[in-house]
Amino acid sequence: MSEVSIPNQRPRAGIDQISTRWPLIQDPVQFVMRYAPAIRGYLAVFLKNPHDVDDVCQTFLLRVIERGVVEEKALHGRFRDYLIAAVRNAALAHLRRRSPAIQAGDRLAEMAAPKVQFPSEQEWLSRWRRVVLNSVWEALEKHQSDHPGNLAHTVLRTLVDYPKEDSAQLAARVSQISGRVVRAEAFRKQVSRARRLFAQFLVVEVARSLDDPTAIHVVEELIDLDVMKYVEPFLPGDWRTSGKLVDAE
Repeated sequence: MSEVSIPNQRPRAGIDQISTRWPLIQDPVQFVMRYAPAIRGYLAVFLKNPHDVDDVCQTFLLRVIERGVVEEKALHGRFRDYLIAAVRNAALAHLRRRSPAIQAGDRLAEMAAPKVQFPSEQEWLSRWRRVVLNSVWEALEKHQSDHPGNLAHTVLRTLVDYPKEDSAQLAARVSQISGRVVRAEAFRKQVSRARRLFAQFLVVEVARSLDDPTAIHVVEELIDLDVMKYVEPFLPGDWRTSGKLVDAE
């Protein structure tokens, strides 16, 4: 039976995929590459002027590159909560700079926070979920590339793109894409393995954004992001103590 660990307490020795706390935020280049689309999209919801969006996004990301995101000692909780607060503060600072002071040298006017109606938390969650899922798809594609003969990304992507087709039709598509004969039965087996791999990479991706990625905290975050459906079939009854995913079969 195949398994993948979710840490049931604090990260344990041997779980090297998940043991680093918030690893991406200490790598500014990776941070910019991964989160810039979510940040820009969120800003565009309430900063209607595209130039404002560009200014805030560029200023924020340049600051990240120059100074990093957060000091190690400040790490706690969920990274997405920290990030949304930082992005909102950057937007407010930009709007303050654009607002003329009532009188020259009026510190209160300069510091007054403009009235801004921020988007709902669901808007941010939606954009965060896209980043997470895109990262998982990239991990699945890399896994296929690194393992000759594996078609995990191809079969799952085909299944998602053509949900109304049966196994024979989907197998034919995969055969054409991969350049090798894939029968319907083999397609179904590849899909089963691909789904478990997808769940595995999703758990790892979510755990990386948590300060304390215990099994319970990881599953809570999966539920909050509305992606638990991809992992639930692989959670055994003792997942709270074992911290392991298993095959759905």
